[in-house]
Amino acid sequence: MLEVSDLHVARGATHVLKGASLELRAGEIVALIGGNGAGKTTTLLTISGLLRPRAGRITFRAEDGAAHDLAKLGAEQIVRAGIVHCPEGRQVFASLSVAENLKAGAYTRKDRDGVRADLSWVYELFPILAERRQQMAGKLSGGEQMMLSIARALLARPRVLLLDEPSLGLAPQAVETIFEIIEQLNGRGVTILLVEQNAQMALEIANRGYVLQNGAIANTGTGRDLAADPNVKKAYLGMTQ
Repeated sequence: MLEVSDLHVARGATHVLKGASLELRAGEIVALIGGNGAGKTTTLLTISGLLRPRAGRITFRAEDGAAHDLAKLGAEQIVRAGIVHCPEGRQVFASLSVAENLKAGAYTRKDRDGVRADLSWVYELFPILAERRQQMAGKLSGGEQMMLSIARALLARPRVLLLDEPSLGLAPQAVETIFEIIEQLNGRGVTILLVEQNAQMALEIANRGYVLQNGAIANTGTGRDLAADPNVKKAYLGMTQ
């Protein structure tokens, strides 16, 4: 469904991605783990069109089977194609209400009936957002803002959802809720590429995973296999056995 091939990306003078390659198959949760500065966020920003690669190809297969090189498309075109990025740090519109944030997520859509149906669905998925739909987003808790960020992304009706550090800065109970929601979304057919500092939880729910190290893929396997790998345990799971 999505294939990243030999991707090279610079941010300023720093060569961040150095030939990274990965793929997502329809219906999967794929975890991308690695240390700080490995290039995880850069990978997502490049897939979503917010950074341009120096070299490499990002191929997305649309619903009609046509293959598109995302490196040649703008960010809005990529959203319209079905890839939606839920950024690190939530980045909700603090001075807008919950309802206004959600409407912003549907900006590229013209199907009003479909938007209304999806809005009802996300309010069912996140009942706290329904309760606080008129509240300013900046006054929500961190966990509620994360829910709003995911819900806003869903209003764009993604086929692939790029999630960047959804548990960052959240209380343990909120983290559990967010991961339950990720699994629910995947159960409804959304393919997910998950960048997550909590590598243990990410690998527990992932079908497959990639370990990104110094801008290149150092290891790959099923979520279970990576969680059991001694090197992964030591480097990313805080375990020595």
